[in-house]
Amino acid sequence: MTVYRPLPADRELAEYMRQIVRESRELLKQSPPDTFLGRRTHEPFQGEGDATPTEER
Repeated sequence: MTVYRPLPADRELAEYMRQIVRESRELLKQSPPDTFLGRRTHEPFQGEGDATPTEER
């Protein structure tokens, strides 16, 4: 029966991949970025839209 013993380079690569996974999981825990799409930041003023651009209000 053959026993596999990882090389030092394999250990370094495995630790690097674990670090990538840890960082990825931390990023996934964060809330998604706000894209401002569909968000209403204010309500229009009353009467807005009644006057055309050439008329005075």
